[in-house]
Amino acid sequence: MDSAQNKIVITGMGAVSPYGNGADTFYNGLSEEKPCIGRVKELDALPMIKTKLAAKVPALDYSFIPRRDRRSMSRMGLYAYTAAQEALHQAGYEKAPENLGFFMGSTLNSISVWMEITKYCHDKHLELVKTSDFLQIMNHSPLAVVAQALKINGACIGASEACATGLLNMGLAYLALKSGLVKQALCGGTEEYHPLFSACFDIMQATSHNFNDSPDKACRPFDKDRTGLIVAEGCGLMFMETEQSARERGATILAEVLGFYTNTETENMAYPSAPTLQACMEGALKNAGVKADEVDLLCAHATGTISGDMAESQAALAVFGPRIKVNSLKGHIGHTMGASGSLESIACVEMMRRGEILPTKNLQGVDARCGAVSYVTAMEKRPLRTILKNSFAIGGNNCSLLLRRPV
Repeated sequence: MDSAQNKIVITGMGAVSPYGNGADTFYNGLSEEKPCIGRVKELDALPMIKTKLAAKVPALDYSFIPRRDRRSMSRMGLYAYTAAQEALHQAGYEKAPENLGFFMGSTLNSISVWMEITKYCHDKHLELVKTSDFLQIMNHSPLAVVAQALKINGACIGASEACATGLLNMGLAYLALKSGLVKQALCGGTEEYHPLFSACFDIMQATSHNFNDSPDKACRPFDKDRTGLIVAEGCGLMFMETEQSARERGATILAEVLGFYTNTETENMAYPSAPTLQACMEGALKNAGVKADEVDLLCAHATGTISGDMAESQAALAVFGPRIKVNSLKGHIGHTMGASGSLESIACVEMMRRGEILPTKNLQGVDARCGAVSYVTAMEKRPLRTILKNSFAIGGNNCSLLLRRPV
């Protein structure tokens, strides 16, 4: 196969985040360290839940989406439509090209809509449940409603693996492009916040709760004072295609996807082990044909949980040694769950394009139990060629994906 046919590249990106609408808005919020984590009134009303914070998407105007499509969309569907349009436009399309593939999922479907339906059931008014309600609660609802609205008629696959969802769907798109199933694809993850997310992680003792009165300091990956994660929401989508496709139509190549790997933790569904995470990163390097010393930055999953940060950093030390630069973006925006891998991959592409490494926000004193790698605690200006992005999920699902700056 011709090398241009077999190389997979990114030519478009779209984002909705706690900073607002747009991939540039997202990255600028990160680089300027704008506060976006705040108190949630529903959590304030639950004294048994220790965490009181989340990072939510601000109110946005979605009236540009035709009403016939919008009425079947939950919030995560609205986010996904918005991000998909941005990614298409950056890739050079006013509408979806023929046979475009679409790979996107979420951790859960819309909890808020489910709660409304449950209320109807409890009150014995099932006749009030609308067809559009059902269309918002299917496992693949965001994928389906956006595909219908944008007339995406290629292979549409909505994989869901909790916090690894966004990166997993990028990996599946990469594999589909490599195999020839599609030659162009939208891919990533979307998520909408509900207090139940925070409550569930709180019950598992995995949330940040010791900085409720200082929200901007609450999420602290690798820090000795961290107590857990902050739940967030948003959507990140990439437009991927073969290099040949991009060259033929004169598209601007933003990055190359070099390799992907996924594996599963079998010892504990809630706590990852360093050896399994090490095997995942090594699998991605092998798939890409890249040596460990060629990687300039590990953009870690690192959510701010005690055990997760320890295991990932210890695995990173085993794979790369102490010289590897490591950052996490969760301190800036919290954990956007199923959207985290794809949103943070957008930041990785921008870091390579701009020649800078975003710091791990709130990392003031590294936990001595974490691996002795080179943690980035302040913005660094330096050329970046290759970045490894990690996403790990409750349930034991792990993903690693390699990105490279185009020559």
